[in-house]
Amino acid sequence: MASITKRGKKWQYRITYYDFDGKKKQASKCGFSSRKEAKIAADEIEVRLYKQKNIDFSSQKMLFVDYFNKFYETYKEDKRSEANNKHYRLAIDFCVKYFSKLTIQELTRDKYQEALNDFAKTHAKATTQKRHTYIKACIRHAINEGIIYKDPTYMVEITGEKKEKHETQKFISEVDFKQILQYIQSTDTKPLSYYFILLLATTGLRYSECAGLTWDCINRSSIIINKTWDDSYTHDFSSTKNSSSNRTITIDSNTYSTFMELKSTQTVDNPLNLVFCSEKQTPLSNNGVNKTLKSICNRLNIQPITCHVLRHTHGSVLLYHGLNIKYISRRLGHSDIVTTLQIYSHVLDELEQMENRKVDTIMERLF
Repeated sequence: MASITKRGKKWQYRITYYDFDGKKKQASKCGFSSRKEAKIAADEIEVRLYKQKNIDFSSQKMLFVDYFNKFYETYKEDKRSEANNKHYRLAIDFCVKYFSKLTIQELTRDKYQEALNDFAKTHAKATTQKRHTYIKACIRHAINEGIIYKDPTYMVEITGEKKEKHETQKFISEVDFKQILQYIQSTDTKPLSYYFILLLATTGLRYSECAGLTWDCINRSSIIINKTWDDSYTHDFSSTKNSSSNRTITIDSNTYSTFMELKSTQTVDNPLNLVFCSEKQTPLSNNGVNKTLKSICNRLNIQPITCHVLRHTHGSVLLYHGLNIKYISRRLGHSDIVTTLQIYSHVLDELEQMENRKVDTIMERLF
């Protein structure tokens, strides 16, 4: 039971409780304008203590930056990829810049929104969103641990002033997409990078997933994606981007035949059993594949693109041909369908306009 007392002109609550080890502890707070206000705050704390008897009130006074560092080192560092480590470190740097003197209790929604707004003045919306995503993971942990009970990241607005790549630059038309595929297929002696580009186009794989493929993952009608290749940091196999990225997807018979052709002609030593094994016994680099793709585009008089554009275009082609967005999301290995909807929003807008015309036609036939 909390005790409510008046200290000068303000009210204070004091709660006595026992932790899991049976040690007697107290929690108190002063500065309330009325007895009722102090009682409401004390009741909230007692409810939390009832649900979670091992709350560590000392953590509430920890600087948020220190708490974030501890969370990262304990739960996130080296648990996935070096790229994931990098994003967490960038998020921590963000917090050092904006919240260096704030305790975890003092980080309010207003202060968090103000920091995002300032950051967004010199960064793209996608970059601001990434910082928010990684900070939010730490905040959720603090809430689950009972250290705070209000989420300062709840319902914040993400903006960005720096110009992002226009949506249409992330895709090419189906006509250009088809030209690239036909050009590669018509080439008699194909360099290894041509096979790489072909698989990116016909499966929608990420570069790292394609680079990490081993021959035991390719079957007559499907490909198993269960690992990636880290081309930036470790230069070794790594885990997939997220749990949804571990998947099995179908491949068409033409793609399968082409890769059996590659396998039969592969002569380099291949201790890792890589599908795309270079003379260095490692996969082709991202830069190398992009250079080849750019060269093909120039020959075909197509605006130069990167590997990732092939992935986006693969998804848009499937959408235009009526495939279910849920299936496409799973095929591309997105963490959730919201990601797919965001990436293909302009495609969905075009399809919606087409559906409107279909509805009009159907209704007209009823009269």
